[in-house]
Amino acid sequence: MPEADWASYQRDAGAKAAALDAVVRKGFVVLRGVETTERRVLDVATSFGFVRDTNYGELFDVRIEANPVNLAFTGLPITPHTDNPYRDPVPTLQILHCLRNATAGGDSGFVDAFKAAAVLRAENPAAFDMLSRTEVTFTFASDDAELSATRPMIGLDPYGRIREVRFNNRSMQPVRLRSTDAVRFYDAYRAFAEVVNRPELQIVLRMQPGDCVIFDNVRLLHARTGFEGEAGERHLQGCYADLDGLESTLAILRRGRG
Repeated sequence: MPEADWASYQRDAGAKAAALDAVVRKGFVVLRGVETTERRVLDVATSFGFVRDTNYGELFDVRIEANPVNLAFTGLPITPHTDNPYRDPVPTLQILHCLRNATAGGDSGFVDAFKAAAVLRAENPAAFDMLSRTEVTFTFASDDAELSATRPMIGLDPYGRIREVRFNNRSMQPVRLRSTDAVRFYDAYRAFAEVVNRPELQIVLRMQPGDCVIFDNVRLLHARTGFEGEAGERHLQGCYADLDGLESTLAILRRGRG
């Protein structure tokens, strides 16, 4: 698991470059020892780029709410997914900082969706082709926002390389296809979901206070186990950023060391 000490990250350009490089190459890094103070997640984001403000604000709190507008604000389990697939462009980075975690359950899970898509391509080329060609609409609506984007679940570049995955069963709308094509699409979707949920493709992490994970939101699916009982509190603060800012900072750090 790629990880870095927050204090070293701040004072040592080499340690910072290694941490940012892990996000580019592996999809994520865990910073350890980040001060458990409110809004510190914004300092992590601005250490390499810019905060991506959304309808959730510049930052959001992940904890149980009385009237949740998102499954993340409940104690229920959450299956592997990407955030904000209903945006165009999607925020390409997400940062989650653990302030408190005294619950039973609520462990975080991560899946490399590029790896999962590559496995699907090798094992079931027809399913991969269907998901990379068929456009899917994702939507979100609340009192203050109504968002929609239509893109293939598996996005490819002109050379056929996997460049993004949008996977979120809670915001995905029914596909509008002829009946035979719809059956083929949902068979492919089910096949991909089965790959995504294979235990060998998942990393499970119990975030401790002071842990802060930076991950690629178009590559890494994230999940959470459900809370067991009502005792204890789990409070994460999160924000979004973009990969181009991180890559720019990494390039400058490398230039300085060259």
